[in-house]
Amino acid sequence: MSVYKSGAFLQQCFSVHPLSLNLKLVAPPEVLGVVCTNCRMRHRLTIQQVPAQSTEKTEKGNTDLLPLQKCFHGHPEDIRISSVHVERHAVEFRCWPCRRTYVVDVALFETHQS
Repeated sequence: MSVYKSGAFLQQCFSVHPLSLNLKLVAPPEVLGVVCTNCRMRHRLTIQQVPAQSTEKTEKGNTDLLPLQKCFHGHPEDIRISSVHVERHAVEFRCWPCRRTYVVDVALFETHQS
């Protein structure tokens, strides 16, 4: 199994087939796992911080994974990646039922290819 330490593979999956990316792991305090069902790549994101943003009133500047983890346990199929910015080391997740956006500052991108 090959492991690539670059965000380019996640960005490519997002560009080509964004609906195939599923959040599969939220492991506080710093690990997120995303699986691409189309190309069967597993992307591991080691994060620096997670400020929660929302269209409704929420706490600004939240730096933990607990709000995202709560959404993940409640309705994991409704959380989607809405943007990938490799040059800024950021990935944005959107939870549709909660109307929340999570911008994740990524310290390390890893892609595992079977």
